[in-house]
Amino acid sequence: MKRYWTALLAILVSAILFKLTRQFVPGNLGWLVTFIRLSLMLGIGYFLSPSSKKNNRWLGKVILSIIIVLIFGIQLEVLAANEFREVLYLVGLNGVFLDILLIYCGWAFFQV
Repeated sequence: MKRYWTALLAILVSAILFKLTRQFVPGNLGWLVTFIRLSLMLGIGYFLSPSSKKNNRWLGKVILSIIIVLIFGIQLEVLAANEFREVLYLVGLNGVFLDILLIYCGWAFFQV
């Protein structure tokens, strides 16, 4: 199976899992639905990576991890990283584009 088929399958499975999560998780656990959505986007980014070779470039992974934690914190409303949020809004990275940035971070984490 080619790698692009696994990426497509990951997107479809993620969509199904997210729909089931939204259906069965009670409304007072909205943070859990958001966390699952963000985790699924990182997983989609992983399946988009073409190679599975191991690299020891730790600095890139640390920077990407910090960005991922900040995005999770902003989306879950547990971090008040106002400067980071303002920079994201300044360049237009909010809403769907913030989700796309998270998918990119998931992809890049396994490329670095």
